[in-house]
Amino acid sequence: MNVDTRGIKQLYFMKNILKSLLVVIAATCSVTAFGQRGAIGFHATVAEYDGDLNGNQHHFYKFSDPKLGGALSLQQYLNPSFNLVEKLSYNRVNYQNADRTVGFKSNIFALNLTLKYKFNNGYLFKEDAAISPFLIAGIGATRINSKRDTELSDSKISNDLYEANVAAGVGILFQFNDRVGLELANTINAPLNDSWDGVSRGGKDLYLQHSAGLVFSLRKPTDTDNDGVPDKKDKCPDTPSTASVDSKGCPVDGDSDGVADYLDACPTAAGTFALNGCPDQDKDGVADKDDTCPTVPGIARFAGCPDSDGDGIQDSEDRCPNVKGLDIFKGCPDTDGDGVEDSQDKCADTPSGVKVDESGCVMDTDGDGINDLEDNCPTIAGVVANNGCPELKPEVKQLFQKALQGIQFETGRATIKKVSFPIMDAITKVMQDNPSYKLLISGYTDNVGSDQTNLTLSKNRADAVANYLITHGINPLRISSAGYGETMPVDTNETAAGRTRNRRVEFKVEFLK
Repeated sequence: MNVDTRGIKQLYFMKNILKSLLVVIAATCSVTAFGQRGAIGFHATVAEYDGDLNGNQHHFYKFSDPKLGGALSLQQYLNPSFNLVEKLSYNRVNYQNADRTVGFKSNIFALNLTLKYKFNNGYLFKEDAAISPFLIAGIGATRINSKRDTELSDSKISNDLYEANVAAGVGILFQFNDRVGLELANTINAPLNDSWDGVSRGGKDLYLQHSAGLVFSLRKPTDTDNDGVPDKKDKCPDTPSTASVDSKGCPVDGDSDGVADYLDACPTAAGTFALNGCPDQDKDGVADKDDTCPTVPGIARFAGCPDSDGDGIQDSEDRCPNVKGLDIFKGCPDTDGDGVEDSQDKCADTPSGVKVDESGCVMDTDGDGINDLEDNCPTIAGVVANNGCPELKPEVKQLFQKALQGIQFETGRATIKKVSFPIMDAITKVMQDNPSYKLLISGYTDNVGSDQTNLTLSKNRADAVANYLITHGINPLRISSAGYGETMPVDTNETAAGRTRNRRVEFKVEFLK
């Protein structure tokens, strides 16, 4: 028994090719299904024979007996220049010579895997070009069922073959919109078997597939901002998906104020960008919807109401709306800053910081008729002649005059002689009877001896007088002492009498405040 080993090998080869093609197609379909860019096409085809029987001639669309076929294609986007295309097609190829002595009919099923080079890759044409030429080339598997009719020999030959094939061609795509396009293509298909037309004369038997079909995108056009307008047509590609957009993908601005509705707090009333699309009748920078005084320019602090004098108190609450004033006086002024508003101030020019009475005039604390500002003793009633301080009693003046020479010390020392104690006791009594007195004690000498010795001696003698008063019950805070040596003589130091007068202790009274 003879076994057709060539046929078995051919069948085994074709099965492997089909398996490989099916794996590639399945993988491509999976990628497409998971959101990659792809397309499916439905095509009408007409095939033209080019082989041994007609001398490998073709006539380009001059068909004597055209037969309609069909094809289904699946395209997968790889990059701007290439698509991967899987195409399953059915073609009917008929041939009859001129004298009708030789002819055949073939039904051809082909599954091709090709690469498609696109001219609209951004280099030759724009990617979104409406007209896009392309080239294709690849391999595939073909089943050919053919019948040859030879009238001269009155014999018929029938073939049923499975073969690999190569394919190449050109075409053009007319893209109507983002979803649909019309594809025209011419493809040369060359089965590797040269005898499918029943004759093997050394030349290759080919067929030309002329096709026209609609190609549909398997995925919605890219819409990065999800506004419903594809990126190709979107003039505003960054619009939020929540915004209402026009046909160009730009936000709707219903009131034509330059602020898109999705950003416009007042979408039905023309406003300004600074106020989020809201109007501002009085041009005060406060939107009418937030303005308590929408027709009068005001400030944001007072919800759009005015503060004419700029004192921080809105006019509706300002008793003096046209004069800058203070909160404590409800917007009325206190020009001299004495705490009494001008309308109540009888002394409107009182210096700031001076205590005043309820009429705004400087106070006279001690009631001596001399205001505190001019009174050296504001808490003790005095006289004008002594700048508001009390006059010393005549007897006190006489005592202090007597003390100039009446207080005597041991020669060259700061020890008070006992003869001076009565005067010291009298001064003590004056201090006790007049608790407002503060006594300044100054010591002086003549010019006998060195300057430094005299300065020290005068200081020590003044201190001795102060200590006597303190030890007799006078508060130290009411007494101060200092020595001036021979620097302030009241008489000449050339005579004994003059030097005696220069050796003295003076008392000056100040008043505690």
